[in-house]
Amino acid sequence: MAVVPGDPPFPGLRSFVEVDSAQFFGRVAVAHTLLAQWLENRLVVVYGPIGAGKSSLLRAGVLPHLSPEVADVLPVGRISSAPGGTGRGPASAGQGGNPYAEAVLRTWSGPGGTGTLPVELRHHLGDWSPSPVRGPALDGEAGRGSSGRDSGGLSGADTGRPGESFDPNRPILAAVDQFEEFFAPRTPHLEVFREQFVTMLAEAAAALPNLRLLLVIRQSFRAALARYENTLASDGGITWVAVEPLERRAAIAAMAEPMRRAGRVLPPDAAAACVDDLRTSRVVDAAGTPAVLVADRVQPAYLQLVAAALWRDETGSAASVVPASLARGGVSDAVLGAYLTRVIVAESRRHGLDDAVVRRWLTRTFITERGRRATVDEGIATTAGMPNRLLAALAERYVLAGEWRSGARRFELFDDRLIPPLQAAVPDWALAGASAADIAAADYLQAALISQGDGDLAAACDQVDEALRRSADEPRTMVQALMLRAELDQAQGRVEQAERRYREAAQLGESLPDTEASGRALAATGRLLLRLGRLGGAVEDLQAATVRLPADLGVQIDLARALWYSGQRWAAAAIFSTVLTIAPESMTARIERGRLMLELGDDVAALDDLEQAIRRSAPDTDRATETRAARALALARLGRSAAASAEATAVLDDAPDSGPVLWCAGGVLRAIGDDSRADDLLRRALQAHGPALLPHQREQVRRMLRGPGAMA
Repeated sequence: MAVVPGDPPFPGLRSFVEVDSAQFFGRVAVAHTLLAQWLENRLVVVYGPIGAGKSSLLRAGVLPHLSPEVADVLPVGRISSAPGGTGRGPASAGQGGNPYAEAVLRTWSGPGGTGTLPVELRHHLGDWSPSPVRGPALDGEAGRGSSGRDSGGLSGADTGRPGESFDPNRPILAAVDQFEEFFAPRTPHLEVFREQFVTMLAEAAAALPNLRLLLVIRQSFRAALARYENTLASDGGITWVAVEPLERRAAIAAMAEPMRRAGRVLPPDAAAACVDDLRTSRVVDAAGTPAVLVADRVQPAYLQLVAAALWRDETGSAASVVPASLARGGVSDAVLGAYLTRVIVAESRRHGLDDAVVRRWLTRTFITERGRRATVDEGIATTAGMPNRLLAALAERYVLAGEWRSGARRFELFDDRLIPPLQAAVPDWALAGASAADIAAADYLQAALISQGDGDLAAACDQVDEALRRSADEPRTMVQALMLRAELDQAQGRVEQAERRYREAAQLGESLPDTEASGRALAATGRLLLRLGRLGGAVEDLQAATVRLPADLGVQIDLARALWYSGQRWAAAAIFSTVLTIAPESMTARIERGRLMLELGDDVAALDDLEQAIRRSAPDTDRATETRAARALALARLGRSAAASAEATAVLDDAPDSGPVLWCAGGVLRAIGDDSRADDLLRRALQAHGPALLPHQREQVRRMLRGPGAMA
């Protein structure tokens, strides 16, 4: 599958962070509310269900919009970050300090624990004795608590007076994310440290009138926080800010706007249809009667899965508009079904269970006879026959939701939207003693696609091999599985196996007949041969692919490359021009035509294409550097020596081991008459590996070394 230049605009199941703020949409109102409340109130608690986007709201929706002139902002804190921790809580208890205070101070200090913190904050969080806490007086030794230890066990960077780094007239904003970790199960001896930490935090807040504390916590732990409310809010109240799953309009923006920013348009009606599909669950009861459940809100985690799938599915096309048909037609069922399969298979293996048994158990335990979500109370060690650790793992992966009620935890499916794919996979779910239906080949194929997207190639190979074994009677699924297996082989350097599987997919597509599938397999084969330098075969396969996929401009561009590299340069130029007539915004075609016209000696046309591409393309990429190098050569050959030399010097600094860059820089020196230095750069170009020259480029360089002016 081809990849569109640039990073995908959807982070998937991980939280958004500050660098993702340009792709974070749908939360403008609550972000403004939270920012205003945090600046004005001593204690703010952000709460909501797991997966609602609380951490993303803080990191991508609020922090990037805080100016240093408005407030001093500490790095986001965590409870579970002490050295040696397991991610489930502090690890340093019993070492003489309060492990909760240590973890929070370390993360508030930033990477390496070397950042500056207010002295009062270190004073009150630095008394790690497990005896009852007293507010230590400032004794003139900055950063030391009553125990005599350096506050927070961290060194040096905060030993000045508070006013040296922090303006007393500005708020100090301090956040602790995932505060539910504070309530994770602990050994009994940690209870004293928990009580102590809350007292220390309250005293630190009292000592710093301009401290604004924000805690981010899961909704199910709000009751557990209640016992500490009076201590934490002794001088005021607690301001609560709720974060819910996305409303319809917000969900549409969260799906469509990142695509638009990345240069791919998802039409409003297509985005709305996709969001409505995510809100709608078509279920059946035990008697087979269908019903439709429509939710008011969309789970952000599921929206990210579906949006990322739309993005991946469209990367093989040169079109800049996502077809509306791709955003309809049950794409949510397919994506969520694939995600379920992936999680069920992974967690079943991790816990030594059969995945078919776990799928049947999920369906029969958490779906009622009416086709609705069922709630199950957690047992002491097992719940409904499965180990509690499995349920906890499924809750962390958005398959189950756990809610604490009356001192016990109850589980249910994370969302109604999981009912249809579960019922489809286990059609006899309501019958007593029914056996689970086998996981279908398509399920394993979708799981493999997700594993591939996550970079887990070993898991993807296992899953696609299982899809191939199960797809003997499903030729269309087999075509897709062969294509994916070939991609995985190619990624792992097994090019002969990759070519064989691409050709099997093409032949099977022809026999169905499925012209599109056959065309994509032939295009993939041609691209593989093009990379291997087998240009005659690449031209043949890509020409066959263009016959089957006449509207796919990406295949046209690759055919033009194959013709160009095999010496048919004017035929290649004609195809690039045709592509640009249809899609004038295609920067790939414009760059390639510009570089080709440079080889053909039409420097004016080359410079026009290359300058347009530089103006419109993203900077700081390898491709942008090569384009600038080609532009420098065009400038030199048009007599603009000063500009050409400056550009060539800059790109050499950026890419000193790039064969194409060294080639063009050598051409610049040759054009301005510095043959000795030009030959040196050209010889370096032949040895370069970052990237290396293509075969036809190597021949160009050899001709230049044999005689000045040979390139044109």
